[in-house]
Amino acid sequence: MQDDRLNPELNPEEEVQAVWSIRQTSIPAYFILSGLLFILFNGLHIWRGFANAPTGTAAADIILAGLHDASGMVPWIVLATILLVEGRFMLVERYLKARYFQGRAEGRSEGKAEGLAEGRSEGLAEGRSEGAAEGRSEGAADERRKWRGWLERRATAEREGRPFDEPPPDSPPGPGWQ
Repeated sequence: MQDDRLNPELNPEEEVQAVWSIRQTSIPAYFILSGLLFILFNGLHIWRGFANAPTGTAAADIILAGLHDASGMVPWIVLATILLVEGRFMLVERYLKARYFQGRAEGRSEGKAEGLAEGRSEGLAEGRSEGAAEGRSEGAADERRKWRGWLERRATAEREGRPFDEPPPDSPPGPGWQ
């Protein structure tokens, strides 16, 4: 029975890593670099073989001896290839991550500052408009109350037959008002 916790498709928060995993995009780099290093080391060993060989030694013998000597370098070539390819990826990845997180932090702080400023200005504008609307409605209600009271007093005075000399609510106050 398969353990679903180790399946990254079924359990995406579980990250599976392997020591010998190779990025698909870096496989050509491994082959090209290791091939170039192998050719370089073979060429150096064969050249040294031709330079140090006594006269009369067959070229095939010198080449085979150079290949034999260079084949001992294969583990070192593999190690150098891994260090060069993966080291490059690690350095680039570290640089890009640092730039990404730095940019993200700067963007977040700039976004917060802009958001706060925008929120304040929107809040002030909204508060002013709500306050003005509330003030207008309260003022209109107060004005209606004054007029109703004035109209009731005038109607009462007319029914009782007495004179009504109170000025309407919209008229300016008496002398000395400013």
